[in-house]
Amino acid sequence: MPQTTVLEPLQADQWFVDSPDLREFVATAKDIISSTTHNRAETLNTLEPYFAALLKKENWLPTNFAQPNPDSGLGGGIGQWLLYRSQDRSLTIFSLVIPPDEITPVHDHLSWGLVGLYQGKQEETVYRRVDNGELEGYAYLETVGTYQVKTGDIYHLLPPDNDIHSVKATNVFAPSISIHVMGNDTGSIWRHHYHPQQQSVRSFRSGYSNVLFK
Repeated sequence: MPQTTVLEPLQADQWFVDSPDLREFVATAKDIISSTTHNRAETLNTLEPYFAALLKKENWLPTNFAQPNPDSGLGGGIGQWLLYRSQDRSLTIFSLVIPPDEITPVHDHLSWGLVGLYQGKQEETVYRRVDNGELEGYAYLETVGTYQVKTGDIYHLLPPDNDIHSVKATNVFAPSISIHVMGNDTGSIWRHHYHPQQQSVRSFRSGYSNVLFK
């Protein structure tokens, strides 16, 4: 199990990208999230068309939030840039920038979420945990499938069975950029980093490329 994460509420919503398009989407997302509290599958399905519309819009994501990060908490120069975080940390939006041919660790999110590809191409490998988690430091995963993701595609994260994956940028000349809409403060909490071949797992915090832990 990951270490317990106790996060204090923020003083206010945090906007790292001040875009009318993003603000409109966040307002819509908050309404949908509050009205579908007891059914997160419904949250994802209802929110998806609004998210798809945001992905199609141009020039709302600044260049500095679309860059790799050599000091990445995920390794491989992968940038994880926080775009928005709600005061109670129940909604975060961030960009994930993966350099060409780099791959994320196998990881989970411990939350519902939507991931949409804003730029490039990716290969996503999805896993399912098949042990009961009783042995600390050990985890047994099976591969659910490997999927090709292109610009504009969206997929759902919904624990427990649809939350563990790794993602590789398959475009050659430029990073892939995906936008994550998450129901927790993903970069700040302790979650799992898996090593399927070694059948092991450890706790980690990925952080954000532009925000210190707090």
